[in-house]
Amino acid sequence: MVQAVENLTALTTRLVTTGPHPRLEGWDRSAVDVLHAQPVTGCADLLSRYVGQRLELAVPSRLVAGLAPGTVIRLRARLTAGEAMAEQRPPPGTFVTQPPPP
Repeated sequence: MVQAVENLTALTTRLVTTGPHPRLEGWDRSAVDVLHAQPVTGCADLLSRYVGQRLELAVPSRLVAGLAPGTVIRLRARLTAGEAMAEQRPPPGTFVTQPPPP
């Protein structure tokens, strides 16, 4: 049996689109452009390879509700069952948004 690797990566992303996740109630599937990635101490980094690419990311709907395309989002995410997922309950200061320029 293969054991899951505990992984977590700090990402800076730009929101492209978001909408309801097709399988996870209360989550959105967001397309984001990955601008920067940084390992989280003590965890494997499985998402840095997406810097400069578009990534499909599952994010709790309450965190992305009302965000406009172009919003910069700093968050932490992991790769689980082949899908990138933001933390469900991010610690304070680890999910930060910056609106797009006017």
